[in-house]
Amino acid sequence: MTSWREETPQIVQDDLDGLAAVALDSARQLLDKNGEFFPFGVTLTADGEQRLVAGDPALGDHPESQAVLETLYAGVLGEREDLRAAAFVADVLTGGSDAISVQVEHRDGGPAMQIVQQFSKHGSGIEYGATSASGGDRRIWTSH
Repeated sequence: MTSWREETPQIVQDDLDGLAAVALDSARQLLDKNGEFFPFGVTLTADGEQRLVAGDPALGDHPESQAVLETLYAGVLGEREDLRAAAFVADVLTGGSDAISVQVEHRDGGPAMQIVQQFSKHGSGIEYGATSASGGDRRIWTSH
């Protein structure tokens, strides 16, 4: 079976790897500090600048995560002509466990991917588990 890395240009791999790393690191920092986080995004501009982005669906102090994600998707979709790649990060429940979910995609192809890292809360700390990756859904650059 052919790996996605064998079929994806190196610059796309580097962009996706870089965004995923920033997204996971940012989520871990928020969890370590606050014990939770609202969904957020990380974008990569056409000239290579990484930016953290937030979404506010104007639904009060505690909006549903899906509403925040939809706001993020819409905002990034509106800016996609100026971007190379995007990642969307959420605190999810998968298989009965808490996890960080990072969905990444690139305008120049390569796979849309979902990276998941399990975590558990123990007293005042967070313990992080293994990270896995699988195919994801394109939300921004859907023609690839």
